[in-house]
Amino acid sequence: MKKKLDELAEISYGTYDKPMLEGTHQYLVASHFDDFYELTEFADSFIDLKAKDRKFQLIENDVILAGKGNRNFAWAYELIDGPCVPSSLFYILRPKSIEILGKYLAYFLNSEKTQFALKNMATGSGMPSIPKKELIQLEIEVPPVAEQKRIIALVEMMDEEIQLDYQLITLKQQRKKGIINKMINK
Repeated sequence: MKKKLDELAEISYGTYDKPMLEGTHQYLVASHFDDFYELTEFADSFIDLKAKDRKFQLIENDVILAGKGNRNFAWAYELIDGPCVPSSLFYILRPKSIEILGKYLAYFLNSEKTQFALKNMATGSGMPSIPKKELIQLEIEVPPVAEQKRIIALVEMMDEEIQLDYQLITLKQQRKKGIINKMINK
């Protein structure tokens, strides 16, 4: 079944703040995410969240979507990532019910077809931006939760396989260097 994004999630913007070297919350910006839309480790972007700004703190199952720039990726927040607050570059998508899982929504938003639709929504040339009035109209395919969980499990298993492949490549590169050094420096 298809539903419009605003039927599935509350949509708001992240906050604009000046990051510090230390603070109570990680302040997320686009550079904290790798090419696979995974949060990387960082130690230079924190804020002290004020009581009035608690609405910006991510909660389990939230999804952030980069609404500005040329990289419109989505990422699902989990508690294991620690207390996080997204910058104003991001939309915060907070599911309204258990009908949709955050990770599934992020995978859907990162799919090629949806990425193409998001790029077509964006306006502006220097810093393209996805207008909220168009974003809320985005149609999301919402399978039953059990199917969403199967999709999530499959993608996570494939991600683990990719990580193992990278580790294997790194080990092979190290072995190659060792062999070359041994052969050259007899």
